[in-house]
Amino acid sequence: MEIGLHVPQVGPPSAQENVATFAKAVDDAGYDGIWVFDHVVLQKDQQSKYPYSPDGKLGFPPTMDFLEPLTLLAHIAAITKNVRLGTSVLVLPMRQPVLHAKIMATIDALSGGRFVLGAGVGWWEQEFEVLSVPFERRGKRMDECLQLVKQLWTEEWVNFKGEFYNAVDWTCNPKPVQEGGIPIWLGGESKGQLRRVGKYADGWLATPKAFATMDDDFAFAKEEAVKAGRDPEALKLSLEGAGVLAPDHLEQAAEGLSKLKERGIFHAILGVHPAHMANAVPLIEEFSSKYLKELQA
Repeated sequence: MEIGLHVPQVGPPSAQENVATFAKAVDDAGYDGIWVFDHVVLQKDQQSKYPYSPDGKLGFPPTMDFLEPLTLLAHIAAITKNVRLGTSVLVLPMRQPVLHAKIMATIDALSGGRFVLGAGVGWWEQEFEVLSVPFERRGKRMDECLQLVKQLWTEEWVNFKGEFYNAVDWTCNPKPVQEGGIPIWLGGESKGQLRRVGKYADGWLATPKAFATMDDDFAFAKEEAVKAGRDPEALKLSLEGAGVLAPDHLEQAAEGLSKLKERGIFHAILGVHPAHMANAVPLIEEFSSKYLKELQA
């Protein structure tokens, strides 16, 4: 099983020197991935409900610094050598797909083929509005985004005509280093998103919210892959929010990851507890020295 960590992205821990120290420690300690998440703007009074917390709130003040995810990964690509560089998740239908296909391919090329696109349809209606993108029918927009970025990454001359996007006789270079294009892992638990996993993606990026039904949901995605004429066994099952690193909690985190490994999780994404971010590097190194190799075996 692969194991990755969320890099500090919000507030004082996201200062450049902290990000660099954290990223280098993760890479040097032998972890498999560094992950970021996505918002462009934050609302003074949050109207839409965040689906992954009990109170529906993000959990940090909206005036805190929030580093743009792709720019952050480009920086991390320059100071690391081995880790995957992933988004968990990028709100793809909120972003212009041609431009972002180019940005992501560039990161993949400059990192030597380490980028992973974790993508979701988004939940914050007002954030779409600020970016002048309709929130309605974002699922259909997501379908076109996925088709278009895959074509831009794998075809020399693109011939795409959709409801929202058109690109006829255009090319976009550089192409990703990774054969077949950048891996796409889709997040979200809706039937529509699980269908997209089967039809377009390389894997499903689940969350603890889906843990009780995860096996059935992943089986559904595999069925959709069969309908699309794709190999269902090629799909990878990964998990966001797979654990937290904190003092006196490392053994418990390792035990939880061991159970995930038994369930067939391909890549588990952890976080360092916010209260202990100042001591993140020792936690990263201690967990690696005690548990990482056995979990990765």
